[in-house]
Amino acid sequence: MPETLFLAAVLVPVGFGVGLVGSLLGVGGGFFVVPFLLSAPLLPGHPFTPSEATAASLGVILLNGISATGANARRRRIDYREGLVLALGTVPGAWAGRDLVGRLRSAEFSACFAALLLLVAAYVVFVRFREGRGKVRGVPREIVDSEGQAHRYEVNFTLSFLVGLAVGGIASLFGVGGGLFLVPFLVVACGMPTLVATATSQFTFLFTASAGLLESVRRGHLTGAGLGVLLFMGAGVALGAQAGVAAAKRVRPGLVRLMLAAVLVTVAALMALEAWRGGRAFTAP
Repeated sequence: MPETLFLAAVLVPVGFGVGLVGSLLGVGGGFFVVPFLLSAPLLPGHPFTPSEATAASLGVILLNGISATGANARRRRIDYREGLVLALGTVPGAWAGRDLVGRLRSAEFSACFAALLLLVAAYVVFVRFREGRGKVRGVPREIVDSEGQAHRYEVNFTLSFLVGLAVGGIASLFGVGGGLFLVPFLVVACGMPTLVATATSQFTFLFTASAGLLESVRRGHLTGAGLGVLLFMGAGVALGAQAGVAAAKRVRPGLVRLMLAAVLVTVAALMALEAWRGGRAFTAP
């Protein structure tokens, strides 16, 4: 019982932070969850393998998506048609990603994940969105939110499917939601407003994470320890996602970007250290 209470005291706040940042940026938060599970020495069943860590992360992302989507649906910020087209691509991509993750050794996975985090950090710091000026011509779309504000942009559904296919594979392989790729695509290529892009991205998580999680269960990647993480961290994520959606219009994006980039670089350094030591940086006696 004391161990359970201690884990709850650690994992619920961590989950809250993941849900908060995830809903603000339109991401699942798996790039925090996976390194945490691979490195945290106090979790039951430690050490997690990459397959087990990414499986638990996909479950957390699914709960994040459910909570954030409910809040965004009430605010009418989701482009459901575009989200479903993206999901048609992400689902088969997610199945392929689960097959590949089982083939990577721990050190290889850590090195690839560190490189991904550094790319994401660079994107967070340097990329600036210009809403309403998409690069791709397509079908005109209009979303009117609960405040009566109309958001207009264009969507190329064929391109969206192909992007979803690639993002689904990456997301399932690394146990992330894929929002760090979907949101820039929706904003830059389609000219979609950031609020709508983040909401639509998280709606897509429902399908991507579900496909990856079901495949993880089929392959035996979701362990009892992973279910414990899902229970406690998922509770925090659900609360954090609600808070993030409510605060989306009030938080300064620049501050969130800098804080997120700092965390990403730190985690990337830890993952690179683990890869350098042969995948045993956090498990060696």
